[in-house]
This record gives sequence, C-alpha cells and structure tokens, in this order.
Amino acid sequence: MIDINMKVQPSFYDDECAIVFSFYFDKATRKIGEAVVYTCQKSDEKEYSQDHIDTDVQEKIAYLKEFSIVDEYQATSMEKIQHFLNVIGIKKCVKHNLQGNEIAF
Repeated sequence: MIDINMKVQPSFYDDECAIVFSFYFDKATRKIGEAVVYTCQKSDEKEYSQDHIDTDVQEKIAYLKEFSIVDEYQATSMEKIQHFLNVIGIKKCVKHNLQGNEIAF
C-alpha cells in the first residue's frame, strides 16, 4: 500500500441526523486530493425477531459524494476511507452513477 496521510474533518447536520466526513489526503507536503462522505441511517429494511414481530432495521450507510484524488492514489485513498468507516461501524459505502443507481464499494 502506498504511504499517504489522511486527515478527517467531521460535521454534524442535526436537521438531517447525518454526519459528513471530509477526508484530505497528502503525501509529504504534496496535496493529493479530497473526498466527502455523507453518513446516515437507512431504515427501509425489515427484520423479523424470534417472536415474528417485524422491526425496523436502521443500517448505517455512507454515500460517497465527492472523490477527487490523483489517479495513482485513488485505490489507497478508498481503502483508507473504507477502513475508517468500518472502525466507526459503517459497513456499506455506495455512490450513485449517472442513472441515479447505487453502486456499492
């Protein structure tokens, strides 16, 4: 893995109940890019308990909103973002393609 530095700046949006993470990447003194990830809870899934009572499952999900990284560092940067998200309990990261469909990472 290429050795790059990652700085994270979180922002909380109370009205949307979401946290937005701004990621900044550099190598030595050279800025190599940034990314913005919007995190929230997705509650459109149902789960059935042992008593067969359906409950709302609130899956934490991350949406990649911006990703402008120098080409040679994109894979490493995405790995670092995914590792960070896993540490805070978010297992799913998606982005939307031009048709508006979700693409999982």
